[in-house]
Amino acid sequence: MNNRDMLIIKNSWSQVIAQPDNPAVLFYENLFAEAPYLIAMFQSDLEQQQAKFSAMITYMVMHLQTMPDIQTQIEAMGKRHAKYGVKPEHYALVGKVLINTLETTLGDYWDMETAEAWTNLYDVWASAMLNAAEAG
Repeated sequence: MNNRDMLIIKNSWSQVIAQPDNPAVLFYENLFAEAPYLIAMFQSDLEQQQAKFSAMITYMVMHLQTMPDIQTQIEAMGKRHAKYGVKPEHYALVGKVLINTLETTLGDYWDMETAEAWTNLYDVWASAMLNAAEAG
């Protein structure tokens, strides 16, 4: 990931989390609208899950320059998700919903460069999580 993409991601995420509402609320609303069958996977407190989701993305965005340093945490997250029943095909759906949520939240600040940077980053994260899940 190049420095320009990192800057785009950091700037856009700082705008997302500056919103009065937690972006994860919209993310999960969109996810469940797209795939209602996934609601059953979220047995725990959804509000707590939303907070974890936003915190994890913030953490990973803060560590873009040192992503190898958090690789173990990304892989552990992939293994945990596999135990929760997340299947490989869910990653594409989550990526699509994440990108759509970011686009909605950022409004006029969303452009092709931002879309490409976030899509590439999500692909890196998802690949690392999937590989770890498959490796067990």
